Amino acid sequence: MDKQLVISLKTIILTLLMLLGAYVVYKLGPIIGILLLATLVVIAMEQLVNYFMKKILFNKRVSRGLAVLISYSLLVLIILAVLTFIVPPLVVELQKMVIGLPAMISSIEIPEEWQVSMLDVLPETSEISVGVLNVTVSFFSNLAMFLSVLVIAIYMSLDWDNIKKGFISLFPKNLEYTVEDTIAEIEKNLGLWIKGQLLLMLIIGVTTFVGLSILGVRYSVGLGLLAGIFEAIPNVGPVLSAIVAGLIGFSDSPIKGIGVVSLFVVIQQLENNFIVPKIMGKVSGFRPLIILLALLIGAKFFGVIGALCAIPAAMVVSTILKKFLGYGE
Repeated sequence: MDKQLVISLKTIILTLLMLLGAYVVYKLGPIIGILLLATLVVIAMEQLVNYFMKKILFNKRVSRGLAVLISYSLLVLIILAVLTFIVPPLVVELQKMVIGLPAMISSIEIPEEWQVSMLDVLPETSEISVGVLNVTVSFFSNLAMFLSVLVIAIYMSLDWDNIKKGFISLFPKNLEYTVEDTIAEIEKNLGLWIKGQLLLMLIIGVTTFVGLSILGVRYSVGLGLLAGIFEAIPNVGPVLSAIVAGLIGFSDSPIKGIGVVSLFVVIQQLENNFIVPKIMGKVSGFRPLIILLALLIGAKFFGVIGALCAIPAAMVVSTILKKFLGYGE
């Protein structure tokens, strides 16, 4: 009887502790989220940091501190360049497209039996501008979170070797090598994915701009920038940019619209069969459903930053599952 009572008390205490832990995690959710995002940034930047650490400066190897400073300075410069030179013209082009969208849709020749449904849709197009405004406000509201993630990531990068050693030491001796190998593979895969993704975005953006300019499609600059940015959303992004460009093309003439659709089909085929295999190598992607779920979950919990980090986070989880559970083998 006493033994049963002791077991019951232990169970109650353990349950209470678990509930308390869950409550603390819930309350500290935003902070934990920032730490997880910062860790993701650190892992993604590690290859670049290691690259600079191999360089010689004044007859000495570059220290980790200097390598981290150079790497994150480049990251900040790239972000500032995007915000300065890419975002403003993209916003202007999008505003023009949104304002002219009802006229574009009404100018498209459609069968008479479809016209009622199209007219029902037209009043709702004004809501697109409200959506764009909400996205913009959401983006700037995440600025403080982004700065917090960046600062924490810099401090973590400076002490990343010790953090990894401490994390690995938490596991049993027989698993330490597997954990270390998993971390190294995650760093490698994320580094390759980011480099490949940036190059893909540049190629697709420039190719789209050139193709649309040749076809004489309006807003070719904005559409090219949009296609490049949407390339960061595998499978879903190219379809969205093709729909927007096709709508503008068909508003001018059916022939131009068909030309736009054909252009995006050709670009997509070249991307899938030649560009992606050449650039991304063995950094495998995910099925569209997995990508969509990852984007929705990331955006729900962490807003714009979460959406941007959704695919890399999915890659980390996938690598861990493959290593420890043999998933996908």
